[in-house]
Amino acid sequence: MATYRELFDIGQSYTEFVGSGLPAETAAAAAIAQRLEDQGPAAPLLQRIEQIERRYHLLVVGEMWCPDCQINVTVLDDLCRRQPRIDLAVITRGRAEDDLKTRLGLERIAIPLVVVLDEAFEPAGLFIERPRLVREGDEAVLRAYKAGEHLDATLADVLELIEQAEQR
Repeated sequence: MATYRELFDIGQSYTEFVGSGLPAETAAAAAIAQRLEDQGPAAPLLQRIEQIERRYHLLVVGEMWCPDCQINVTVLDDLCRRQPRIDLAVITRGRAEDDLKTRLGLERIAIPLVVVLDEAFEPAGLFIERPRLVREGDEAVLRAYKAGEHLDATLADVLELIEQAEQR
């Protein structure tokens, strides 16, 4: 079984990940990236990003055909661009089935799955599929999310995991 660091090291960069998609899939990710560039995260989230002191690695399990991956992996890439102490690598769902499912105690691998790793490549938290706001919301919230709204919710959930790790 590969270590978290080995999995991270063989993962794709965001650019490679997006480049593996079909034209419609890459266009969807590009639309999210443009929205992030145009609007950016809310000011309180930007402050939280700036306050991160240690290094973190986002081991992302994703596939470009997945709309949740097109949204959330793009948000995570934006986080990495804004905070150089955070980087990411994307591995396939098949790789995760082999190397992460049992180790993380998951019944199934829902994507995107983000394993937040600390500077020693030890797990600090999990983000699974969609932000809490969407998981706990109604159909209107889900529709808005699928339309590219609630990007800050993904960012807030991942920042919460990182902030909890910062306190340890």
